[in-house]
Amino acid sequence: MQYLEIEPTYKSPRVVFNPAEGKLIIEGRSVLEKVEEFYNPLLNWLDEYIEKRNQNATEFIFDLEYVNLASTKRLLFCFYKLQKLKENGVEVKVIWRHLNNDRETVELGKDLAQMFSFPIDFVGYEKLHSREWLASA
Repeated sequence: MQYLEIEPTYKSPRVVFNPAEGKLIIEGRSVLEKVEEFYNPLLNWLDEYIEKRNQNATEFIFDLEYVNLASTKRLLFCFYKLQKLKENGVEVKVIWRHLNNDRETVELGKDLAQMFSFPIDFVGYEKLHSREWLASA
């Protein structure tokens, strides 16, 4: 399995899939018009990960500030892949990060949590202003 990293754009999220550590991350904005072009390779990667996994546990972090409807459907497909991992005996942990005041993202995460049998930890945070981020770097 290959490590996969995709840098974010204004419309697409950052992706880091690290099979050696069993840690998967999608973060940023997902407001793509051609979602299949972006998400199909990720879903194919997840299929291979399920087939060739060598980890007993997988942690998937979702930290999405905005998701359009087409992207939401692809996230649902990611959750189905995680459910398959769990059914294959892998411990699955999902961390759903969100801005403290972002009701829509929290609701999306809660809707997904009701559909699947693995734990989802909701972690809220305050958005840093660019000057605060630069000062802490």
